[in-house]
Amino acid sequence: MMTFVMAMIAAIGRSFVFLVMVLVLAATGQAFAENAVTGMRVGAVQIDDRTGLRLVIETKAPLKANLLLLQSPYRLVIDMPKTKWDVDKLAPRGNLQVAPGSAYRFGNPKPEIGRLVIELEKPAAPVRVFTLPSAGAGSRFVIDLLDRGKTAFLVASSALEKNPNIDLNDAVTDRAVVKDADRVKMVKPLSMPLPKSKPARHANKPATAALAAPKPRPRKWVVFIDAGHGGKDPGALGKAGTAEKNITLAAARELASQLRATGKITPILARDDDRFLRLRQRIRLARQNQADLFISLHADSARTSSARGISVFTLSDKASDKEAAALARQENSADLIGGPDLSAEDPEAAGALVRMFQRESMNQSARFAATILQHIRDLPGGDKRGHRFAGFAVLKAPDMPSVLVEMGFLSNRTDEANLNKKSYRQGLSKRLAKAILVYLSEYGPKI
Repeated sequence: MMTFVMAMIAAIGRSFVFLVMVLVLAATGQAFAENAVTGMRVGAVQIDDRTGLRLVIETKAPLKANLLLLQSPYRLVIDMPKTKWDVDKLAPRGNLQVAPGSAYRFGNPKPEIGRLVIELEKPAAPVRVFTLPSAGAGSRFVIDLLDRGKTAFLVASSALEKNPNIDLNDAVTDRAVVKDADRVKMVKPLSMPLPKSKPARHANKPATAALAAPKPRPRKWVVFIDAGHGGKDPGALGKAGTAEKNITLAAARELASQLRATGKITPILARDDDRFLRLRQRIRLARQNQADLFISLHADSARTSSARGISVFTLSDKASDKEAAALARQENSADLIGGPDLSAEDPEAAGALVRMFQRESMNQSARFAATILQHIRDLPGGDKRGHRFAGFAVLKAPDMPSVLVEMGFLSNRTDEANLNKKSYRQGLSKRLAKAILVYLSEYGPKI
């Protein structure tokens, strides 16, 4: 009798454990089924006069996603927690018809994670992420990808690695972009199977002799040199009448010559003559040339004639000191000479994604500034003024390290005299070029 009772208790225990397991699995399945991908489309989109890839992921409910950029090969990984695939007519892998995308694949690396991988033929990175209500029921998750060069890719990759979770409530871009989202021409849904591999050439069949393809020209780093002021904007005026715009142009040409001599760097000048450029225009030119670094050269005035020496500035929402804040206000006001800039971008309207990239760019800019200071210690004034920061509009590119170098103060007679000497500008440029090469060799993209 006792044996029978014990057996019943054991059976009830096993049934209870089984029931608990069923309930857990059901709960897990219910959690997993909180959302579902119901379709995906790609299309071409114009961003800053360039063509990019727009990816639209259609879901039953607003999507939460983790983004990651990887290289070798380049690819964007989108992990969607508690999301299943409800796309019976969609092949799990296939080619893409819109550059810079080349292929896609999706699946579930873990039961509770839906993963989509977009393979890229170039180092493209997300420039916009936002959500839209669907035409019917459901929601749409939109990502715009654009190739702005390898440095922009590395900045975005590092930022996403540190902050993989995108808050979509704060990731909505400019309202005009969202409003026009449905006007982007989309190609057919992702349903193209991957092409089968070509059969091997028959061993007995003679191969046709082919001309050897020319070796691609080795890639060089691109450094964008911004000679401050210009044209109707003379900048600061020295005690002896020196115009800042002339000093910055002479220094920019000298730095370009020094960089070109390394054989590893292609310098791009914002201006090679006396012309007026808006601050945002300088940034756009650097991005169009896919610059790896941005360096702006200035020679300003201070309230006191005793101020002298070299300062290296990077971007920050909060100025390091009152002098830095005043200098940033003075430099930013240069645009007012050309009247209101109706095309100016508002970085705060760019959304959480771009602001995240800009924070990473600011971190890398600080490393660049430290490298410059290490290489100018033996010059008059050297690195005593150190690294400072303020809200310089010209440094607001979110996809490349950017610094502003105040080469000296024209309000100081000694600095003004030095800046007018070609030998001094050559010495400064030589040290800047060395610092740039050291920084790029350690932190820049591989060439």
